[in-house]
Amino acid sequence: MVVRLKNATIDAIEDTETKRLKLLRIVSKAEGAKLTLELPEALCDKMNVRDGIVVIVDSKPIARRDKGKLYAEGDIFKIGENGDFEMVGAIGGLRVVLTLVNPTPAKKKMFAADKFYLMLL
Repeated sequence: MVVRLKNATIDAIEDTETKRLKLLRIVSKAEGAKLTLELPEALCDKMNVRDGIVVIVDSKPIARRDKGKLYAEGDIFKIGENGDFEMVGAIGGLRVVLTLVNPTPAKKKMFAADKFYLMLL
């Protein structure tokens, strides 16, 4: 099962304590999802606050990855359900947090693997 956020927008692009590292916050109100990514500022140059973006998260490699603004493979470290479903992971040592409101059991099962694949379009 793929997690696809079609109507997501970039909510904020903030500086972090680490030089040349940005915190990218993506929100999809329709899907009830939030994605927070730490990324090098060079990857954030083409992205602006309030831009529409499509987010795809899968447990298998994503086809057509060359079409995206960002394609990455990450490791899952922690899954939590304290009200909302939350996945904490890392892409190349940089933190990723995905929060889903009322996910289906199939979407939860997808995060049972050690790895995830992320694409931003």
